[in-house]
Amino acid sequence: MKIGIVKHLNARPLTYGFENSGSHELVFENPSVLKDLLLKGELDTALISSVECIRNESVLAYSTACGVCAKEKVRSILFFKNKKESFPPAKIYTDSGSRSSVALLQTLLKKQTGKLIEVIPTNPNTILENIQSAHNSHLLFGDNALLATWDSSVYEVYDLAEWWHRETNLSFVFAFWAFPKTKNYPDSFFLDSLEYGLSHLEEIISSEKRFTLEMLDSYLKKELHYRITESDLSGFNLFRKYCTDWKIL
Repeated sequence: MKIGIVKHLNARPLTYGFENSGSHELVFENPSVLKDLLLKGELDTALISSVECIRNESVLAYSTACGVCAKEKVRSILFFKNKKESFPPAKIYTDSGSRSSVALLQTLLKKQTGKLIEVIPTNPNTILENIQSAHNSHLLFGDNALLATWDSSVYEVYDLAEWWHRETNLSFVFAFWAFPKTKNYPDSFFLDSLEYGLSHLEEIISSEKRFTLEMLDSYLKKELHYRITESDLSGFNLFRKYCTDWKIL
């Protein structure tokens, strides 16, 4: 079986069982690339951005048992608002890795300002360079957001899960396990991989050398959660409504 694995830290508990089973062919990529491979028939299943499950629901099914979720903070999806620019900015340079993050930012800005802001998908390395040189407003996703540094006199930084929760009092699902409607996988297939990941969480944390143990403990055990709740689904359905009504899809 060929499985698309998100190559960022936030997905490791979900994918760790598959990574260690030795039974599958794994493809490590960003969610946006995995979605394309899934639609081309090159993958059997993949962890993809939740907005892509909405955009492609005529051909893709997805499990609502587990995913990448955050209630009040996500830490790894950040909007860098340039204080030197007028607000809202005319355009925002967005990490091309995750399209749910981009759609969520557009939703939040539309809700706040009444305007649908232009987004420009950009290589995250370019975004990181532009942040250091204080150019433009940006969105970063995943490990790139976790590793980013910035000048607080130039940038006001917003955690998108925090912002969404403040606006809606709901949590958010950033990614689901998706697969073609011609295939059918039970929830237990994905939950078994998650259970393995959660039971080996200390192993995941100890193998990650880029961050402090305190940060990893908070990020993977408290800020993110992986079993999808009713609040998560309510947040996802509200997000779907906003995206549909405001033609963000």
